Amino acid sequence: MQKKILAIIAVVIVVIAAFAAWQFYPTTTKHEIKIGLVAPISGQPIGQDMLRAAELAVKEINDAGGIYVASWNAYATVRIVTADTVDDAPGNAVTPVTRAIETDQVDLLIGGYGSAGTLANEVVAIENKVPYIITGASNDLVTRRGPQGNYRGLDPTSPQAIADAEGMSYVFHYCTTTYQYSKTIIDFFNEVMKPIVAPDRDFRLAILYRNDAFGTGVEKAALFWIADGNLPIEVVADRSYDPKTTNYQTDLTAIAAAHPDAVFVVDNPDKTPLIMKQGWSEVGLKTVYMAVENNQDHVFYQLLGSTGAGQVLESKMDPFMVPSYLPAVEEYTEKFYAAYGVMPGMMGAGTYDAFYIAKNAIETAGTVDKAAVREAIENCNMNQMLIMTETGKIEFSTGGNYHEIQPVTFIEQTYWDQAANALKAKIIWPQTAPGIGTLKQADFVLPEGYQAGYP
Repeated sequence: MQKKILAIIAVVIVVIAAFAAWQFYPTTTKHEIKIGLVAPISGQPIGQDMLRAAELAVKEINDAGGIYVASWNAYATVRIVTADTVDDAPGNAVTPVTRAIETDQVDLLIGGYGSAGTLANEVVAIENKVPYIITGASNDLVTRRGPQGNYRGLDPTSPQAIADAEGMSYVFHYCTTTYQYSKTIIDFFNEVMKPIVAPDRDFRLAILYRNDAFGTGVEKAALFWIADGNLPIEVVADRSYDPKTTNYQTDLTAIAAAHPDAVFVVDNPDKTPLIMKQGWSEVGLKTVYMAVENNQDHVFYQLLGSTGAGQVLESKMDPFMVPSYLPAVEEYTEKFYAAYGVMPGMMGAGTYDAFYIAKNAIETAGTVDKAAVREAIENCNMNQMLIMTETGKIEFSTGGNYHEIQPVTFIEQTYWDQAANALKAKIIWPQTAPGIGTLKQADFVLPEGYQAGYP
């Protein structure tokens, strides 16, 4: 009898020990976290950059053990489920996201590049309450089209408005909005260029933009900041074109006749260089051309070549500088190039960061429950990574600029590096950045051959 009691006690001890081991020591299981990557993988070079960045982040996370999920008491591996939006046109952007959510049952989504496509496909995430960290679409309707953002001034009955406040709370904007970077650009024209080329008159600005949600969003934001600040900037030409256009001579000729001091160009890295080269070399519009941050890609620099020396670019991350303004950026560039043999772009960098934001949120929530993960993203307080922020932290606002971060943006000027036989850029404005100190690397100079709008 005593032996039986001892045997039972021994079994109980073993069971308790096993439970304790399970309770306190994570196991290695076949748990998997599925993250949908929403990107124009087959239709845009930027889509490839986003995919490579996602793969790099996931490899790092999985090689380090994966993501710890407390409710499973286990580390789970991450698997990318691609949602290829092709060219990010609304007609191509919804189906792959629907498939990722409804068929593949992803735990959350990361990506979204074109504003038009993202405004269409995010509706699927909103309706299904799937967390979506948007890293590319800059139109601020992305997160402000619901009641939290006061519908961004839309009539609440507008087809673009979303009345579902809970659904809207699942969408996060980890990128610069059109209003943020348009202010940086307009301020640069007013504070830096105007004193040089138009000290005694209004600065003459032309805006040339693709006619879609991205282009119109930037154009409206630029006009807003000029009016809001009552700035001495006159928009002498304001022209849009079909996104499929490849010959811009008609628009550029009309702009040349308006005698601008600068041209604000709003397009992607495969088209912006064409506009700049056709304007400068073919039309003879020898002015300053401003590109927006999505052009921070090796395709832009390669296509523009030496013709682009002296032009300007708004950005929030530059992977091409050595030494870099931020050590983390230089380290990322080295890892990316070693893995793929090509230089990374800015869009991929935001995607890379977002996978770590997702990891942090799941580990904070202790579960992949979508509502809990959503709440964890909303309360994120990570240190900044590749994208600099005003506070040095990755934080999503819950105010009028709903679920947006506050990135640091800057202006660069390109130059031709004879030794490297390549087009490069240096930061020319502003002087400093929070938490970094001196950011500026060179003074702005007018491109050789520049012609002002009027004396």
